[in-house]
Amino acid sequence: MSKNNNKENMNDIYGDEEINLIDLKPADEEVEENTSHKEEDEIEMDFAKLKFIENPVEEMSSSRLPQTLSGCVGYMDGLPLLAPNADQSNPQTIVDMINSVAASDESVVAARVPKKTLHSDAFGPFGHTVRTGCISFYKKFETIYAAAEGRWLLLGPLVGWMNKGKNVSLDQDVIRVNDDQVLIIRIIEGNVGLITIQGVHHLLDVGTHVFNSGTVKYFGAKNLANNNYMSHGPYHYVNVPRGKNAKVWALVESDGKNALVPRLIKEGEHFVRSTFFKFEGMANISDEYIGHDSIHILNVVKGSVAKANCDNEPRLFGEGLHIIESPNFSYIGRELISMDNLCIAHGTITILQVPRGKIALLWKSNQPCLIERPGLYEFNSNDVFFKEFVDSSARYIELGAKKVILVYTGEVGITYDKGHLQILENGHHVIDSSTHIFERFLSTKQRSIRLITYNANHKIGKTQKQTQKERAKYEIGGKKVNHETEDQAHKNTFDDDSDLLVCETKDLVKVGVRADVFYSIVDPEKCIQTLNTDELEDLVRETAVSTLTNIIRSTGLNQIAQSRQISASESELVAEAAIVDGEGEAGDVSAVSYFFDRAHDEFMNKLHEDFVSRYGVDIANIRLESFKIMDTELANEIAQNCLTTAHVENQLSNLQGQNLIATQKEQTAADCEKIKALSEATALQTRSDAENARGVEAAKAEAEAQRCRTIIQAQAEADAILCKAKAEAEALRLKAAAEAERATLLSQTRLGQQEALFQIYADMVKSSNEGVDKVVYLDPSINKDSTFALGSLDGLNRDLHALSKLGMVAETMDSRTDTALDMP
Repeated sequence: MSKNNNKENMNDIYGDEEINLIDLKPADEEVEENTSHKEEDEIEMDFAKLKFIENPVEEMSSSRLPQTLSGCVGYMDGLPLLAPNADQSNPQTIVDMINSVAASDESVVAARVPKKTLHSDAFGPFGHTVRTGCISFYKKFETIYAAAEGRWLLLGPLVGWMNKGKNVSLDQDVIRVNDDQVLIIRIIEGNVGLITIQGVHHLLDVGTHVFNSGTVKYFGAKNLANNNYMSHGPYHYVNVPRGKNAKVWALVESDGKNALVPRLIKEGEHFVRSTFFKFEGMANISDEYIGHDSIHILNVVKGSVAKANCDNEPRLFGEGLHIIESPNFSYIGRELISMDNLCIAHGTITILQVPRGKIALLWKSNQPCLIERPGLYEFNSNDVFFKEFVDSSARYIELGAKKVILVYTGEVGITYDKGHLQILENGHHVIDSSTHIFERFLSTKQRSIRLITYNANHKIGKTQKQTQKERAKYEIGGKKVNHETEDQAHKNTFDDDSDLLVCETKDLVKVGVRADVFYSIVDPEKCIQTLNTDELEDLVRETAVSTLTNIIRSTGLNQIAQSRQISASESELVAEAAIVDGEGEAGDVSAVSYFFDRAHDEFMNKLHEDFVSRYGVDIANIRLESFKIMDTELANEIAQNCLTTAHVENQLSNLQGQNLIATQKEQTAADCEKIKALSEATALQTRSDAENARGVEAAKAEAEAQRCRTIIQAQAEADAILCKAKAEAEALRLKAAAEAERATLLSQTRLGQQEALFQIYADMVKSSNEGVDKVVYLDPSINKDSTFALGSLDGLNRDLHALSKLGMVAETMDSRTDTALDMP
């Protein structure tokens, strides 16, 4: 389906407004994105803007709906009440009215015609006494007369007092005499009297009314305050209280013709004189629906819509007051607008309230459609059928041939397209094909199973349960429902050893191993094509049990069970693990390694690559937790050995503990001595530091004093030395001058020169022999140049000659130097 066609279908569903109608396409095509230009946050959820929900057109008014009887045939502003013709406080007026002759004309019915009375004042003890507040009746020739209070005598032989007409009290609402020939009616305040005069209906006003014609019938009095409706013949009175509407039928003249129409009249008093008027009761204005024949008032409260049918079409009315005049109108009811009621359906009208997190599923022209974008959607078509709302996080949504599948990470979806397997990877997938069937999700996450030895009864029961499960599977409404019955005949009783895998070792000893195998599906397509994934767990368990059983069966008990060998030395106790040697197989390398590690490696080598290549299942790991010897006697014997070993280890531990305790005590004592010595040393150091500080201060003071004395003494000595040096220098200068003068005198003669040289030589020998305690004798003939040789004249002569030459050479050099300097 192209994008243009998709947009056309969207417009068909929701008019010109663009909605997010997901077009479910085949899995190999992309799902069209929402092209709406409005942001999600800008979507309005206003029901008042929907075109299929009618809003009030105008306020309720007399022009829209007449609420009075004005304009009706017989309308009156008030009731035509007959005025009273007597005064209750004056009984004489009542008597005069009775004794008058009534005219035949109704308009002058109250007119009084004087008539001769047949009674007069009595005299003496004779006559009839009429008490105060009473009147008495008498008659002559069936004509009734009345007498007021007093004492009266009747005149004439045919006149007589009536048996029940003497002293009739006027304090009565109605006085009837001789079958209503005479009527005295008292109407109290707030009431209206109902009478007929010669069959004509009349209403009596408040007061006393007297009739003496025999043609008046009294029907009682009506209290207007206590009656919302009162009628008397053609006269009708309607008193509508506040908050009510009266349902009536009134005669209306239109185009020269009279028609009986329904009306709802408002509060107040209404009067009409019509034989066609009918009152049908009251209705509360607050009622959600008021119906009176063709008049209908809907009072829709906020947060709801009213459903009705008008002229055979469904209609929805929004909040407010609606007035409808139609003879073909029926009110269905009211429906709340809430998050619990997201779909409002009435006839061909469907309104969907799609919130965030929901997807609406519906059929449009027999095509499945999904609406995901939040908002309000309205449809008025018999081709639209709403099915349900589903969560947008639902993993599988199916509507007809269209399916939306959400595959999580760590699983795949299994589908069959025309019978061919297709694997759906993680992500969002859309399928639009009736022949592309989704079966289920398959987890590819790693799972673990406990390797347990099951008996034959368990396997038979499991097979029967699987058969019953397959038979009980059927479809309801396109959904698969599985009814599983629990197999009560094959229940296992579990204990502490129920999760052990029981195997036999090479030496036929039964041991139980607690082991778990971890596996995952790495190639779902290969796994599904080669085996039933529902039986994958059983396949892994049975294969793992068989493999581990073979590994244990090829291993001896002494290679599985590890013992604790105790060895002790003089310095410390050492507990080290050792493998029990097999029978005749001492030194075997396999017995040195731990059994669990070897079993793990051998198990993985046998199953890992085989399961991946054959079934696409990765056997990731096997975890061997512990094992147990199932033979009780053998286990007890080994346990006894372990107890002995534990006892020895306990003794070693006790000895080691005692050693540690003794060592700790000595260490504690040494630490105490060390602390004591440290404290004493610290105190001594403190005292020494104090004494040293005092000595240093004293030494500093003494040194300062000594320095001052030394400086003064040195200054004095320096002054003395300076004076002495000056004196010696002066003496030397004088001596040198004398020596120079002597040398000058000696140099003038050769003998003097030699004597001077000899003196120098003697001084030299003298100074060189100073400090010499012992002298080695040397033959002067052998070593003539030694300073320790004895002096001789020959040696003296030679030395003097050498010195003379040295002096002459020096003079020669001096003369040569002077000559060179004088040369230009």
